[in-house]
Amino acid sequence: MCRCMGSFFMRGIISCGMDWQLIVPAAAEELRQADLGRAWEVRLRPGQPVTARMPEGLWRGRHILTPDEVFRAAQALCGHGLAAHQRALSQGFLPLPGGHRLGVCGVMGADGLREITSLCVRVCRDMPGVGADVFPQLRGYHTLIVGPPGSGKTTLLRDIVRLYGLSGYQEGVADERGEIAACREGRPLLNVGPLCDVVTGLRKSAAIPLLIRAMAPQVIATDEIGGPGDAAALAEALRCGVTILATAHGTGLPDVRNRRGMDALVDLFQRCVVLTGPGETPRVIQLKEENA
Repeated sequence: MCRCMGSFFMRGIISCGMDWQLIVPAAAEELRQADLGRAWEVRLRPGQPVTARMPEGLWRGRHILTPDEVFRAAQALCGHGLAAHQRALSQGFLPLPGGHRLGVCGVMGADGLREITSLCVRVCRDMPGVGADVFPQLRGYHTLIVGPPGSGKTTLLRDIVRLYGLSGYQEGVADERGEIAACREGRPLLNVGPLCDVVTGLRKSAAIPLLIRAMAPQVIATDEIGGPGDAAALAEALRCGVTILATAHGTGLPDVRNRRGMDALVDLFQRCVVLTGPGETPRVIQLKEENA
């Protein structure tokens, strides 16, 4: 543990810390001119140019990537330890230092990933202030943030955690994939505020009870709920008087409720924030005033 929308994606953008000119050296000049430090998603596919989702829209390079170049880019992103991460990659993604995420598609064999057909780097950005407009409507309420992949759920969750800390609340973060706080060498690399305790790399169903027992938080935050044991762990936090914050994939609240096992999870929350995509204003839905 470490102690520590109207233009939603345009506020507080900082460099992602990835040197794309070294990751894809054959396209170094066009990548430098494109300034991919501003991108929030970069994709690499053999036989296609690099593409990136930028604040102003989709960018496409000119250099056509070879299979070897895509493989070498994956190696560079993994710290030249691609083989060591075969188990994680078989599930389709690998958390990267700094809270970034590497998605991988390819040909799987008995010994793991044999060929790479595409890479998708989802860039984590520390954007203090993006939750300022909605925080007054959420403070003190159990809140679920809903949106499709890449809509900014984790970014908004992180800033709400920061704002709770600045308001004097003691918090715990169950950061299973290391994408909320991005702890390294005992401290968060991303701004989760001054009163935050983080458990990284442990399933939410185990991390949440640990935080309650060890750190007595007033608020607990976690990402991408829906796994086995999540409902029981969050319900236990509620019984202990802890305010809960979480995210879930979906195009809206009905979409989340229709997923198997999610209806009971949604019923734990009092407020829902719906995100439809980068640049869209978050919409707050009141579910109920008090938990049953």
